[in-house]
Amino acid sequence: MRILFYLICWALPLVANAQALQKANDAQSREMIAKINSRAAALNSIECDFTQVKTLRFLNDKMTSQGKMYFGGKDKLRWEYTKPYVYTFIINGQKVYMKSSKSSQTVDMRQSRLFQSIAQVMMNSVTGKSLSANSDFGCTMYTAANDWVAVMVPKKKEMKKMFKEIKLHFSPTRQMVDKVEMTEQSGDLTVITLHDVKTNGKIDEKKFAAP
Repeated sequence: MRILFYLICWALPLVANAQALQKANDAQSREMIAKINSRAAALNSIECDFTQVKTLRFLNDKMTSQGKMYFGGKDKLRWEYTKPYVYTFIINGQKVYMKSSKSSQTVDMRQSRLFQSIAQVMMNSVTGKSLSANSDFGCTMYTAANDWVAVMVPKKKEMKKMFKEIKLHFSPTRQMVDKVEMTEQSGDLTVITLHDVKTNGKIDEKKFAAP
């Protein structure tokens, strides 16, 4: 299950280090979160390309993959790797569909607390929703040179076992996620960058059907 989650995680190159981040005050945090939530509420769909770079702490090695992401509103998401391997992960309501070149699987999220948490992390990372009043993560807002950054620290044991923190980078002008950084407890880092983002266009419902 741990390996599966790493396969489906996103996120991306230019990583803001700790010295580059400045903690937002309460008024700034409220304003940023309000703008992000307002923008997220207006999103009916998102279509984009992504680049994922995973850095292995102990091997000093990087693995790069690419793919496409489709968000269909509310509870529909397709995360599709196209290079260097093919793998598809789809959330549609309470169902999760996974397909590789060799196998496929369907999971009912109602029977798995871990999959519910994974789905929530994925959806919230794409849209930027639920930065406040989140029972799974604590959130602290920061500003950087060209970003707003939400630092998400897991509260629950399932997520704590996997992640030290997740950083969501937002464009201040678009109030949307541009990049996601996930630091694992091992120190490994996964960075996903979103490219060529198109919003509120029509996406074929077949994208969210079982592959």
